[in-house]
Amino acid sequence: MKRYLTLLLLAPAFCRADSVYVDDSFPEDVRPTLQHLADDIWDIVQQMYHGTPPLSLPIYIRHSSASSPLTSLDDPANPTAIRIRITSNGTHYAQFAYQLGHELGHVMLDPRRANGTIEAICNATSYEVLSRLGDRVESSPVYAWLGNYGPHFREYLRNDEQATLKQFPQEVRDMVAQSRWSDLADYLHRHLSEMEPHQPKERAFQTLAAIALRSGPVEWGPLTGLAGCTTPSPDQQPRFEILPVNPDCLERVSDLLRRFGVEPASSSGQ
Repeated sequence: MKRYLTLLLLAPAFCRADSVYVDDSFPEDVRPTLQHLADDIWDIVQQMYHGTPPLSLPIYIRHSSASSPLTSLDDPANPTAIRIRITSNGTHYAQFAYQLGHELGHVMLDPRRANGTIEAICNATSYEVLSRLGDRVESSPVYAWLGNYGPHFREYLRNDEQATLKQFPQEVRDMVAQSRWSDLADYLHRHLSEMEPHQPKERAFQTLAAIALRSGPVEWGPLTGLAGCTTPSPDQQPRFEILPVNPDCLERVSDLLRRFGVEPASSSGQ
């Protein structure tokens, strides 16, 4: 009877929209902690973006070490749930937060579309999650369940930034170290094509763009649904596509996007 009730509560038809569920693919001894952490991360992302995601559906988080993290729908034509695949496992809480933050960024932007610009924003979402989570854990007794782990979230952020910057010439590293954000935006503008999916250094350029995006305060709310503003739209063509965002939608958030070199008038590849 207990097993039946558990399955009933987890069935999509009975799940509250916008809830996250860590499934039994994660080890039983850490699953409650990861569920608590996932709830906190989702709370942070919703606070960042100030609103409802384009698809208000229950979110299921599954572990798989066989491939990279991914966000998808159970049925693109008639979705009832969002599925997130995470490769982090065990007590690697910072890595879990980084990966889940990125994938929840896709949830807020629209998981049915992607491109280099969208991936950069999702990387920035990961970094913001790590920063805010570290602050939460250290400042509130509510997060005592994480013990002294708090500083590791920002440590993971710094290490990831540094590992990325090492892949670029010294002049680029100097731009970041000296807060020469206008120069960095110009550099990224010249290399926008290298930020696109399937390019050799796509992740490095997307992460560099994320660093540039977070060089000042970010108003995340207007970015909600940005990935879905494409031609054709996700409603017209629900299967996953790598497509550029329409220029009029880029224009609405152009002040943010210009931080990493995206200009709406010249963004045909974005």
